[in-house]
Amino acid sequence: MAELYTDQMSSGVSGISTNARSTVELAKLKITLNDNEKIPFDEAIKNVDRNLQRIIVETNDTLENVRDEYQDRIDVQNCRSDLFWRVTGISSDTTSGDVEIDCVCVKLSPTYPVLGNSGTNPPMRETGNFDSSGDPILEPAIGFSTSALMWYQGPVSVVGGGSTAGITSVAMTGDGTTIRSDGSAFDTYLEPDNLHGLLLYNEPYARDIGDFFVATGIGTISAGLNTMTLLKPNLNLGIATGMVVTPSRLGIFASGSNTVVGVSSTTMDLRPYSDILSVGSTSIYSVPVLTLQDPAIANAFAPDSDGNYSYFDFSKDPDLISDEFAIDPKVSPYVPQAISLFSNNDLGNGVKIKYINNGVSPASQEWNKFLEGFPDPDLLPDDIVNVEEPKVGAGKIYYAVGFGQKPILANGNNASEGDVRTFLGTTGFAQQAYASLSGCNDSDLNAAISARNTAEAALSGSNSFPEKVTLVNQVRTKRNELNIAIWAYRTHIGNSENELTANGGFMSQMNSSPYKNLLNTGTE
Repeated sequence: MAELYTDQMSSGVSGISTNARSTVELAKLKITLNDNEKIPFDEAIKNVDRNLQRIIVETNDTLENVRDEYQDRIDVQNCRSDLFWRVTGISSDTTSGDVEIDCVCVKLSPTYPVLGNSGTNPPMRETGNFDSSGDPILEPAIGFSTSALMWYQGPVSVVGGGSTAGITSVAMTGDGTTIRSDGSAFDTYLEPDNLHGLLLYNEPYARDIGDFFVATGIGTISAGLNTMTLLKPNLNLGIATGMVVTPSRLGIFASGSNTVVGVSSTTMDLRPYSDILSVGSTSIYSVPVLTLQDPAIANAFAPDSDGNYSYFDFSKDPDLISDEFAIDPKVSPYVPQAISLFSNNDLGNGVKIKYINNGVSPASQEWNKFLEGFPDPDLLPDDIVNVEEPKVGAGKIYYAVGFGQKPILANGNNASEGDVRTFLGTTGFAQQAYASLSGCNDSDLNAAISARNTAEAALSGSNSFPEKVTLVNQVRTKRNELNIAIWAYRTHIGNSENELTANGGFMSQMNSSPYKNLLNTGTE
């Protein structure tokens, strides 16, 4: 009896499966050989990386010493203060009609929460104009700004004698929730300085076989909630339910990481984040919203109180991956390219590094480098913004230069952070809000500043530092050739596994099909 067609087909497919298994074994062998060839490249890169990172750390140490010496003037010498009175409310006293200024004692910070006027009866004055009924049109006698920090400076003399409330409105940028000191007149009292660093550029093919990274993004989440918003006008980051999310700083999640259980989107205005994002004039963009398994235990604002942004890495759950060698052939080896601040944990990693001193937040970001210079497809058709490299830096350090006076309470005692005080009417405005401090001994501070200036001059004037960066990137480029070969073999494994799965399904169907007789004889 002639062999059945279904048996012949199953036999042929079985042979294809045997070849696929052989391909998997051969690819694994090639991966092992290439991985061994990488060893001298890896070790040479680590040696140079370690040298460069040491120079960066030593230079930044001098900036930190300057910060510490400024802080010592506040904490040790007590010749400067980092506290001041912030206006929280302007109102009219319901009994006397006098203007009431409510203040809270606040510490200098890179960011401050936006405050609304806590006063329930704002003082008004006539504008000189009248409405249709003939009644005078009123306006606030003392304006309260939510887009600025209102600084109470104490009594101000007026012409003819007496005093009035000395309030300075310090303009700051913000996002409606937070205002930022950096770039404002308060730089005089909290001076920013750019830290030095190396940027690490990494791409999928260059990551270790055991690295299950998928995406990264700057995000916000509130304590007690399990909904995270990513500040990125891109809904196709590859993030899916079941993925593990790890924050850039500890304390946001109780267990250190969390799990994505839902993916959706919302709309928001991204223009306040132009320091880290490239956005156009359009005010509203669609951004990813992720539902997490567990609520956050701490806030992640944009930026946080230290002026930096929190970012979150998303990765596949390794327990759900059957063969870590396998890669879907459709996955790009080059996209997304992730850019992050280099650390001692990154020695030898990535496709290239670059020196940076731009003061931009060190929050990691990613992009499609092949779209550079072209309109961002995620912003079309609402806005035309050309894709550019994400804004990532080494961040800033802040020197608490402080004030030559300290805030005091009505009884003359020193005010502490969080204390409140009310200044009511002419009598209240005449009261002293601050007490003068003695002069500082700045010899240690000046020595620290001199050491910082020397270290920064040595770094910027060095020929060897950029030469070593160029050299180690050349070595990385040659190693990249080995990594892309390993990636190719991993796609062979992925393709072979797809074949094995498909062939197994085909053979099962041939054996169990109710039309098997029709296939073999032409009759049912």
